[in-house]
Amino acid sequence: MARLQIIILLFFSFTPLLACDLDHAIVAIYAVRTDTGEVLVDQNSDLSMMPASCLKIVTTAAALHLLGPEHRFETYLEHDGSIDSIKTLHGNIYIRGGGDPCLGSDRVVGALSWKKQIETWADAIQEKGIEKITGKVIGDGSIWEKALAVPSWTWEDLGNYFGAGASGLSFHENFYTLVFKPGREEGAPASILHTEPPTLSHTIHNEVTTGPEGSGDQAWIYGSEYSSKQFVRGTVPAGASEFAIKGAIPDPATYCAQLLAQELEKRGVTIEQAKYPTPSQRVRFHTTYSPTVAEIVYWTNTKSLNLYAEHLFKAMGKMEGVTQFLHSQNIDTSGLNIADGSGLSRKNLITPKQLTYLLVNMKSSDFFPLYFKSLTQNTPQIRAKSGNNTFVKGSVGYADNCAFVILINNCVDREAMRKRIDTFLCELP
Repeated sequence: MARLQIIILLFFSFTPLLACDLDHAIVAIYAVRTDTGEVLVDQNSDLSMMPASCLKIVTTAAALHLLGPEHRFETYLEHDGSIDSIKTLHGNIYIRGGGDPCLGSDRVVGALSWKKQIETWADAIQEKGIEKITGKVIGDGSIWEKALAVPSWTWEDLGNYFGAGASGLSFHENFYTLVFKPGREEGAPASILHTEPPTLSHTIHNEVTTGPEGSGDQAWIYGSEYSSKQFVRGTVPAGASEFAIKGAIPDPATYCAQLLAQELEKRGVTIEQAKYPTPSQRVRFHTTYSPTVAEIVYWTNTKSLNLYAEHLFKAMGKMEGVTQFLHSQNIDTSGLNIADGSGLSRKNLITPKQLTYLLVNMKSSDFFPLYFKSLTQNTPQIRAKSGNNTFVKGSVGYADNCAFVILINNCVDREAMRKRIDTFLCELP
């Protein structure tokens, strides 16, 4: 383990090229042995740093303890009013969300794809004997506040899939895929072929043009939550017959209800869209269960899913729940500021020392095997969570009997830092 200390010190102190890269950056490092508590490296470890997605190790650790690994979120089909003898529901159908981030996702084993989920709900409604609905199909995400995104998220993030906010009724991970046909030459307009799932609740204003071959995804979607229009700007590469990007669904609860209404009408169920006063009582007739929190934690860290982290964060009571968890771990929270659960906000501040001692504590937790499995295996000896944001780079995790945290802020050369940190992780024992 002394070799680890030497590698880190050499890496950050004596590499000329790296020193140039970091002349204007802040580098904070802390590493300790998890078995003895010996401090191996300490550089700026008490500074409050932006963690980017490294913050997810806090959110997921707290979720395992506060929600429990076997906890499942529940989504209900309900109706108000009454069903008469001719199979007419005089009232509304409700999809009442329970905070499930996996609803309609085909990522997690045990969750149904969006099409299969909609079909399953439509089956349940027909099995109830309903052939006509005089009211509406309503998506109900009221278990949480109406605001989806965190106020400090940036405008350039909000319309894109990774900036999709958490709704009490999220669906298909609150993203859609937008498929373009690039033009024949650079600078030519790129046309939209289709979206998957189909966009029903908003329109897309396309300003995308064709970029050079091999230029990749240089298109960004702009639009806030509940917006009826999104703008997509930038370029997609020439030479491809199709090119896809992902956007955030502005109103997932309404979108989910629209998809179900569309499926019911396709099956011949009439929906008259009459308005009914807010009911005092609903009848619950179908329940959809999410995968377990343990599974959600796995995907949150493995794929760095912002939406999953935000769902866990809201389910625990936001900052208050996470802060109380850190206090329960006897971690000093001086200098801590938590704005979200994913690390997307630049208002998040945490010290390397706080992150490291959380990792140390988790090593002796009953939930450690689940937690450890959720971290990416960089080498046979290293499991870690990375973090990336504008001018921010970090890596936190375990290397044999070492818990380590490296956070770099205000570094303008992201590619150089990626290469340097990758090299550093490869050198860890």
